[in-house]
Amino acid sequence: MPRANFVDITGNRYGRLKVLGFHHTENHRSYWICECECKRVVVLRKDHFAYPYSHQKSCGCLHSESSSARMKALHEKRRKERGRERAD
Repeated sequence: MPRANFVDITGNRYGRLKVLGFHHTENHRSYWICECECKRVVVLRKDHFAYPYSHQKSCGCLHSESSSARMKALHEKRRKERGRERAD
């Protein structure tokens, strides 16, 4: 059965993701093979990464990196606060 309104997005970049090719359709939704900048290959639903309202920008590595940075900043802040309490 031919796909209606099929737009090939192969080669496009969305955040850290580069679209390698089409994978399959399921329940009128298209799934694409994407490679992240960290070299991990994932299959994602197009509406999760390719539209302005989409939230997925990577394979998950971006979340891990930003979470790690937030935790380091939090620990540094708490370390400074404890240093002030001990000085009092």
